[in-house]
Amino acid sequence: MKLALAWAFGMALLGWLLSNTPIAPVIEAIHRPSITIWLLTLCGLLLSYGLRGARLQVVLGLDTHHAPPQRWLGLRTDALRVILLHNAAVNLLPMRAGELSFPWLAARELRLPMSRALVCLMWMRLQDVAVLAGLGLALWPGLTLVARIAGLLGLVLCWHGAWWLLKRLLNLASPGDQAATAGWHNLALKLKAAMLEPSHHRPAAWGLTLANWMLKLAAGATLLSAISQISWPVAWGGALGGELAAIFPIQGPAGFGTYEAGVWAGVAALLERESPLLAHVVGAALALHVCFLICAVCAACVAALLPRSFGKTKIQGDLPPRHPG
Repeated sequence: MKLALAWAFGMALLGWLLSNTPIAPVIEAIHRPSITIWLLTLCGLLLSYGLRGARLQVVLGLDTHHAPPQRWLGLRTDALRVILLHNAAVNLLPMRAGELSFPWLAARELRLPMSRALVCLMWMRLQDVAVLAGLGLALWPGLTLVARIAGLLGLVLCWHGAWWLLKRLLNLASPGDQAATAGWHNLALKLKAAMLEPSHHRPAAWGLTLANWMLKLAAGATLLSAISQISWPVAWGGALGGELAAIFPIQGPAGFGTYEAGVWAGVAALLERESPLLAHVVGAALALHVCFLICAVCAACVAALLPRSFGKTKIQGDLPPRHPG
C-alpha cells in the first residue's frame, strides 16, 4: 500500500506538470530528430541502466550475500529491480525525495541493513560527483591542456586527502570509548567503517560508474544536438550541465526547471552570448527531460515484474570497521 501511494503521488505530480507545460515546442522538438537518433538515445539510456545494476552488484558485493533469483546477461534481476525503481522515484519526486527509496528498496529486495544501504547510497553519490567533475575537466570544450591536467590533479588530491582524513578519524575512534559506542556516535562509527568497505573501492565499481555517465551524457548530447542544431561538443556540455544541476537538493517535482536551467547554462557557457541557437535550447532540454522521465517510468514498470528472491540468505549485517590495505 505504501509503495502504491508513493507511485500514485509521483505519477500525479508528473501528470499535473505535463498538463501545465507548453506542449507545442516539445512536440516540434520531438519531431525534429530522425528515428535513428531516437533509437540511439533510447539504447544509450537502457544500457546505462544495465551498467548501474552491475555497479550495484559490485559495490554491495551481492554475489557473496545471496544467490540472485535470476540473471539477465549476467545482471542480477534483484539489483536491476532496485536500481530501476529507485531511478524512477528520483526522477519523479521533488526535492530529491526519491533518494529515500533506496535504503527501503535495498532492505526489502536485497535484505540488507538500512545502515549498509544508506552508506552504499552515500558512496555511490560521491562517486557520481567525482566522476562527473572528472569528465567535465577532461572533456569540457575550450580548456587548455594545462588547465585540464591541473584540474584533474587537484581533483585526485582532494579525493585522496578526504580518504586519508576518513581513515584517520576511523583509527582515532577507540572501541572502548563510551562516547563512541552510544547514540549517534555509534552510528557515525558504523558509517565510517562502511565507507571504508573494500568492495566500494573495487576498480570495477569506478569503471562501471565512468561508463554509465559517459554513455548517458553521450545519449543526451546526441538528442540535444539533433533537436537544437548545436554542435555535439556543445550539446555534451549542456547534457553535463543538466546532470550537475540535478545533484543539488533543491529540486522541483520531477526535476522540471532545474534540469532545463542546467542544460541551458552548460550550452550558454560554450556559445556566444547573442547566439540564435540559444533560443532552441530550452525546448530541446524539455524534450530530453521528458524522454528521460518516460524511459525511467517504463523501466520501473518492467522492474516491478522482475522476480524477487525469497530463498535462504547469508545474513550480511552491519559491516565491521575495516578498510582496504
